[in-house]
Order: sequence, then C-alpha cells, then structure tokens
Amino acid sequence: MRTSRSTCGTSISLMHLAVAILVWAALPVALAADLELPRDVYGQYAPAGDCAKQPRIIVNKVGVHLDTAAGKRGPLPIMVSYTFVGGARYSGIQIWALVKHGGKNRWGDDNTPVILTFNADEKPGALTAERENPGKERPVALDGPLASVAQAGRFRLCRTEGR
Repeated sequence: MRTSRSTCGTSISLMHLAVAILVWAALPVALAADLELPRDVYGQYAPAGDCAKQPRIIVNKVGVHLDTAAGKRGPLPIMVSYTFVGGARYSGIQIWALVKHGGKNRWGDDNTPVILTFNADEKPGALTAERENPGKERPVALDGPLASVAQAGRFRLCRTEGR
C-alpha cells in the first residue's frame, strides 16, 4: 500500500509541476502581447522631419496614426517588439511596430505587411516604414495611407520648438 500512496503522491507532484511549467511558459507570451510603444518615441514623424510634408506618422498614448494625402488612419492595430531583429541577444535602441492589416495568413497569424522601425539604424528620432517580405508572391494589398508611408520609407521626428 505504501507504494501506491507514494506513486499517487508522486503523480500529484508531477501534475503540479506540469501545471507550473505550462503557466510559466505561457507568461512571456501574454506579456509580449501587451507591449506598448514607450513614451520616448511619441511625437510626429515626417519625411526629413518636416511636418509641413506628408505623409506624417503621429505616435501618442492612444497609438499610431497616419496622416497622408490618401487619407487619415488610426489608431493602427500593431504588435510591438523590442527584439524583432537579433532575438533575445539584441540590446540596441530600435523598437519595431508590426502593423496588423489584411486578415490572417495561411498559418492563422495576423498579416503584418508593414513594419515601422523606431530609432531605425540605432539613430534616435529616425523611423522607417517597410513592407514585410517585399518580393514574396501575393503580398497583402495596402490601403492608401499604409501604401503612402511604405512608399515614403524614411521619416524623422519633426522639429518643434523646445526640442
């Protein structure tokens, strides 16, 4: 009888351990889904930092907004990453916002056809807007505002009084 009690106790302990491992493994995923852009990238971005020009990208507490000749759009649905390039070993200042657009891909994940890179090339105030996987067959079609920022490509934080 002792053997079965010991086995039962061991089974319960292993079950608790398995549950703890599953909770611990799921925790980083839950936290990653909740990432937001940091305040230090808030502001208005435009080509060459001239906010009299369009397209403009406005980043604030509410989210990322586009102001283009093709129209306005925002807040954009985004997924934020601090380690998109380089993985866990990346220690630079770049921050990526993957714009969700165009439904789901064939694996059931959100399509992210445009990637905004804040502090691009490790330069504070620089921002790039690039198509994800440009050359791939059947890319996701972009609406007017997203197409405008992807075509412009490079932005700088706008010069304002006091900066």
